Amino acid sequence: MKKKGVNCDVLIFSAHPDDAEMAMGGTLLKLARAGLKLHHVVLTHSEMSTHGDVKTREAEFKSACEFIGCQGEFLDFYDTQVENTPQARLKIARVIRQYRPAAVFAPYHTNNRGEPGGIANVDHYATGALVRDAVKIARLKKTVPELEPHTVKRLFFYMLPRDVLPRLYVNITDLIDDAMALVRCYKSQMKINFMGNDIEHILKTKKASFGIEVGAGYAEGFTTDLPLEITPELIIA
Repeated sequence: MKKKGVNCDVLIFSAHPDDAEMAMGGTLLKLARAGLKLHHVVLTHSEMSTHGDVKTREAEFKSACEFIGCQGEFLDFYDTQVENTPQARLKIARVIRQYRPAAVFAPYHTNNRGEPGGIANVDHYATGALVRDAVKIARLKKTVPELEPHTVKRLFFYMLPRDVLPRLYVNITDLIDDAMALVRCYKSQMKINFMGNDIEHILKTKKASFGIEVGAGYAEGFTTDLPLEITPELIIA
C-alpha cells in the first residue's frame, strides 16, 4: 500500500541554512503567524562555508526554525556540488510527496549574470532548477512508487537576480525587526561584508527597495513561472 505522507501547507527549499531566512524571512514569519504549517528543507550542510563550520550552521538552523515556529531538516547534497540530475529530482520529488504542500518556495532557477554575492552562488540556481523539475515529476504515478503522487498548487521563487523583476510582493513592514532578528540567528554569517556594507545593511536595504515598489516600508519579492489567478477582492484591495 502506498503511503500518503504528512501534510504541510508550505514547503521551503534552500541550498544552505540561512538562504531562505535572509531572502524571505519576513514572509516565513508572516506565514507561520497566520497559522500555516511550514517545513524547511536544506539541501546541503554548508560544508564549504567561509564563515562557520557544519555543527555551527546546523545549530543556527535549528535556532532559526524555532524562531519561525516551523520544522526543518537537512538532505545529503554536498555544498558547491548541487546538480539537477535524474537521481536528485527523484530525491526532491520524494520529499514533496512526503510533505504534500500546497505551495513550494525555492531559489530562482536561472542566473546568467556574473553578479557578486550570494544570489549568483551555483548551488542556489541549481536548487531552484532541481525543485522546479521535481515538482513536475512528483505528480507522476510511477516516479516514487512508495508514496502517493502529489500536485503542488503554487511554486514561488525567491532570491531573484537583478534582471528578474518580482511578480508579487509580501509587505513585511510590521515584521522587519523580527525579520532581522531571524537573520541574526545565523551569528556566524554576520561577518559577511561586501564593499564596506555588512550583511544586515545589505538585506534591510534590499527589503526597503522592494517596499518602495509597492508603497510599503519593507517588502520581499517573488516570482513564479505560472500565471496567477486574481480575484475581484484582490483587484480592489
